[in-house]
Amino acid sequence: MKYIATIFALMLIFSAGAEPHFYPLTSIAEDFGATWCGGCLLAIEGLSVVHGNTHNGEFVSARLYTESGNLSSPSVDARFSYYDVLGIPAVIFNGKTRVDGSGDGIADGSVYTAALKPYLYSASPLKMNITDFSAVNGRITGNVEMLSTTLSIVNQQLHLYLVEDNVSEGITNVTRQVVSLPLNLFGAGNTVTFDQYFTINPAWNANNLWALAFVQIEDAAILQTAHTLPLPQYNFRAAFDWDANIVGNAGLFESPALWFFNLGQSDNYIMQIVIDSAPEDWYFNYCGEDGNCYPGNLPMPLNLLSGGKVAFHLNLWIGSSGIGNFRFVLSSPNLGTYSIPFRFRTSDVSANDDHYISQPTLLKGNYPNPFNPSTTIDYQIPAKGNVRLEIYNMKGQKVQTLVNELKTSGSHSVVWNGIDQSGHSVVSGVYFYRLVTENNTITKRMLLLK
Repeated sequence: MKYIATIFALMLIFSAGAEPHFYPLTSIAEDFGATWCGGCLLAIEGLSVVHGNTHNGEFVSARLYTESGNLSSPSVDARFSYYDVLGIPAVIFNGKTRVDGSGDGIADGSVYTAALKPYLYSASPLKMNITDFSAVNGRITGNVEMLSTTLSIVNQQLHLYLVEDNVSEGITNVTRQVVSLPLNLFGAGNTVTFDQYFTINPAWNANNLWALAFVQIEDAAILQTAHTLPLPQYNFRAAFDWDANIVGNAGLFESPALWFFNLGQSDNYIMQIVIDSAPEDWYFNYCGEDGNCYPGNLPMPLNLLSGGKVAFHLNLWIGSSGIGNFRFVLSSPNLGTYSIPFRFRTSDVSANDDHYISQPTLLKGNYPNPFNPSTTIDYQIPAKGNVRLEIYNMKGQKVQTLVNELKTSGSHSVVWNGIDQSGHSVVSGVYFYRLVTENNTITKRMLLLK
């Protein structure tokens, strides 16, 4: 397969000096559990895997305990109520992507890794800072700045978490207290400051206390997170506010801006586009905001000072119909390799192509609900692939595996008759059904009444 280093004569000249109206998102996972929950230990293992593959600038998590003695508190229990968490473990990423239970793919982190993946290059309309935190008196100060020119935040919530690490053997990352504040932000550049106090218990180890803050809106989405944990010395981030799964036509394609942020020390990078698969007559290049364009397959140097940022635009020549998978890759001895994946599909290629996922995976509400003695669960997958549909009880224990096989794209149905894996009838109560595919994990709740 050939990829010719080509700079096209037809180039869109972008104005220099443009500024992004967003900032890289720091993702957060809230891990809901209890000391008596055996499955919660598997969730802890899985999140540890995710932490091992990310850094504090990309991802942070906090554990919330219910019915666990002095590890629980009314303000923490209020978060269980907010998300309607009835079965544990439950891990919720950025307020939106929820993974319940402790089945396959939890302890090895694969399910959590898939849940975090869509957020890794997300653009947030907010920039947040915690400017000071005292573990002695509990004071926390900071600010939230609106970067978007179109978004306004009215009567939304700023949540502050006080977290303690290394509480006892096997108990760490414990959310001790939650403080919630109303938040209003109007117009780009508008900044709100906060100055609050946590109530510090003398029994807590001040050396192990840290704090985080995040903005959550009415649909539960978390727009940005900040924290007091140490950040890496070399902290490179990419962010963009458009879909990395691109659908277009033959000819020249120029993307919106892809922004690179150096949030750590100054560094010298090498950048290029790496093609994983594509038709022979597709060419991959990119252009800067200054109008200069570069062959994608040629390694190019990039120097970014601390706090620096720069934008590039994908500049692709699309020949024949097909699908292309490629990555914008940056590397340095300090950073290692940072890879941003993209996919381009010509519009005449079927959206149900096995190599392209354009329609969402859907897990529909079961019917009837409540039910007795049986209920039907409908689901839809966009492409052929392995599917698992499992039932869990409120303790996070797997009750039954209804589906675990290769399925074709489209709609499917399965009936659960209230029988567990051993063939015994289960008791009345709340149960969760979880659909797991290669790219998605979706969980919903149902009620069995006998």
